[in-house]
Amino acid sequence: MQSWGMALLVSVALACSPGCHAEGADSVATNAANGTVSPIQPIDWVLRLPAVGNVSFRGVADFNHAGVKQSAMLYPAPNLIGMLAAVATHAALVKSSRNSEKEKIQAQADKVLEPYKGILAAFSYDDLRQRLPAFVENDGDKPPLQDDALQKGAWLVVSTPVFSMTQDRSAIVLDNTVAMFAPGQLERPAYTNVVRVVSDPRAHAGSPDAWAADGNALKDESARLFADSFDVVFRDAQINSAEAPYKTVRYTEGDAERMERGQLLAQVCGRAVLKTLRGTLMSVPVRAGEASSSDNQCGRGTAGGTSGEPQQTLAR
Repeated sequence: MQSWGMALLVSVALACSPGCHAEGADSVATNAANGTVSPIQPIDWVLRLPAVGNVSFRGVADFNHAGVKQSAMLYPAPNLIGMLAAVATHAALVKSSRNSEKEKIQAQADKVLEPYKGILAAFSYDDLRQRLPAFVENDGDKPPLQDDALQKGAWLVVSTPVFSMTQDRSAIVLDNTVAMFAPGQLERPAYTNVVRVVSDPRAHAGSPDAWAADGNALKDESARLFADSFDVVFRDAQINSAEAPYKTVRYTEGDAERMERGQLLAQVCGRAVLKTLRGTLMSVPVRAGEASSSDNQCGRGTAGGTSGEPQQTLAR
């Protein structure tokens, strides 16, 4: 996991309007020229997860062809109003059909999780929360505090994580929706975003044994991705990325190769962090041959993090 030595510059950075430079942003922009990122002090924060239920897990599904096969339709109607009503009815039917098809595709994709039903049935949000500190208590990182810390000026971070497993069972994908509330300002979030973290592919692709033999492996990998997602979000919440270069990043998602266009914010240890054209965030394993020169100077964790001192570089 990347170091959480880059967290928030507290409310000054989050409260400023889009395009403004919070304290420290100029130094980050200056250091971008020589490929380094300035360290930022960690924060005190409290994590809020869904109160009940198990951690949301599903199979990675391909919806690219859902609802595509739609036949042409004539709209017999006595007048314009009748025709508009027919068009609206047809649109509703098409939407319903598309949603039904997506549900079937998702149900088929979820079958990849069948070997892990017992493990996931015992994977609660409280379990995920308890595993989190194991992946952040090092190199000055700060784990989340208890709720009573809100009275002492801690940030409130509300998180809704959804995990997915690739169909070859070699990688886990996390989509984490995050809202951050400044100390004493709980009426509306100072920052919101969605971050996707794709794990490095594991060597046991296609075999469920490595995940199923030890339920802790699947749960720990999920917690590691979860911790990585906050690292990405905390950094984005305070660093002005307006001048970050745009690039098409090729990355792996299990045995599949994907592409995403966006601002390349950082690249370290075979992974890239980018802000997509939609404004969301991603941390992904880059395709072989596209790793930065610093990648041979640091170790690799199972979720793509570093072991030892991180070698952080801004991509150009």
